[in-house]
Amino acid sequence: MKKIPITKNFLALLLSTTLLWACDGNRTADNTTERILDTTQSKDTLTVVKTGKTAEDQLADFREWMASKTSSSDSSGTNRGTETREEFKKRTAQVEARLDSLSVRSKAEYERLKGQYQQWEARQERRQQTPLDAQKLSQWQDQLLREYSDLSKITNQNARQAYLTFMGEVRAKRQNWTLDDWDYVDHVYGLLNQRTRQFDNQLATADKVKIKTLQAEFLTLEAAADTRSMLGSMRE
Repeated sequence: MKKIPITKNFLALLLSTTLLWACDGNRTADNTTERILDTTQSKDTLTVVKTGKTAEDQLADFREWMASKTSSSDSSGTNRGTETREEFKKRTAQVEARLDSLSVRSKAEYERLKGQYQQWEARQERRQQTPLDAQKLSQWQDQLLREYSDLSKITNQNARQAYLTFMGEVRAKRQNWTLDDWDYVDHVYGLLNQRTRQFDNQLATADKVKIKTLQAEFLTLEAAADTRSMLGSMRE
């Protein structure tokens, strides 16, 4: 068999072809990677556009829902209680679907809100079993609100002072309260919130901010009292 002589020109041609093939292969791989990245980014963008809510948005919605629920003075009936539990499951599922996207602080807040809900639900169930006494409720209302005990006289002009009066009593006397006492206090708190919601859009911005701060303080103190009671029951 006659051998084909290998010239320098032939070697140069072979080397050039090999290099071109390698470059094309790399370019194809790079383009494929870019397309994959573009597709992923597009999906993420579409998801955000479709839902319109980030993980922090979902947490904010859950926070607002919790504030609305825990500020109510009404005891939930069986049907309302079931609806509330289902809504709680739905909202927590929305947050947990994006839990990894939350900051450490937001995750801690989320856990605190869930615990707050569990305590609130337990309080509602206890209240259904032992309804509040109307006479005792009136006494607690006088004690906690003092000159603002007549709710009809609370307006956008004095609502802030009514909350300050209420929280002054809570801070001063909470250490001696039983769980039953907290049920009455919580009910008065709910009545005050209901009255304030009637003119919420008329409140000055500074008053609205202060009231929200006082509401958050009350819920924190109430949750702490529930936790202490629960721990005491476990020790027993």
